[in-house]
Amino acid sequence: MKKVILNVLTIVLIVATFAACGGGNGSSYKIKMTTEINGEVGFYLGGSGIATVDWGDGSEKVSLTLNEDGLSLYRSGESLYTFDRPLYAQVAPTGVQDGVLNYYGVRFVHTYSNATIRTITINGDNITALFCIGGYPWTSLDVSKNTALKFLICERTQLKNLDVSKNTALTYLSVNANPQLTGLDVSKNTALTSFNVTNSEFTSTTLNTLFGTLPNTTIQGETKTIYVQGNPGAYDCNKSIAERKGWTVKNLWSWQEN
Repeated sequence: MKKVILNVLTIVLIVATFAACGGGNGSSYKIKMTTEINGEVGFYLGGSGIATVDWGDGSEKVSLTLNEDGLSLYRSGESLYTFDRPLYAQVAPTGVQDGVLNYYGVRFVHTYSNATIRTITINGDNITALFCIGGYPWTSLDVSKNTALKFLICERTQLKNLDVSKNTALTYLSVNANPQLTGLDVSKNTALTSFNVTNSEFTSTTLNTLFGTLPNTTIQGETKTIYVQGNPGAYDCNKSIAERKGWTVKNLWSWQEN
């Protein structure tokens, strides 16, 4: 009997260890981002635990201790900078002055001469927030394994496709100013309450199709809002498609509503 018990305990420990390690190599949690860069790149991460960043150029990997407020990571040449910045208070640039984006008072200067294609990978088992900073020409993003993501912001990028079907924990999604993005399906994102698709090239037909994918789940104590202003089809889209599912459609800027 003791031998049987010991064997059972051994099996349990092996299974628990395998689950804790995400299959033994962390690949279950990998984010892949492809971008054109010239020695500099930056993004925000939030969550808990350790995240490892592989810059894709053979340089040393970087390990970060994540927190829920968000951490800004920026690399220029051989220099690496990290900044603690709240993700949830403000997710847009504070302004553009002389061609320089100003995020939270941190100035990022971007140059694209002799740009190269690079794929950056991020490993982390509990990444809950990712902000691909505008100003870098991100061309692809794979977050299919990151089921813990609650906040995903991809603004001012060159993404042509974005698959969020596996990110069922998302509550906030922003794809503001993505001129290459021609559609999106959020039917699996049943926790979503705030969805920003402003300043893109969505026609009324594209927006209507997007409205058709909005989840109709009711989330107690939460309102559900989709922002579409700045798109060619913002005024002609059929808002009732979204409203029948409990969503409020914003197709005017706040100053226009007053």
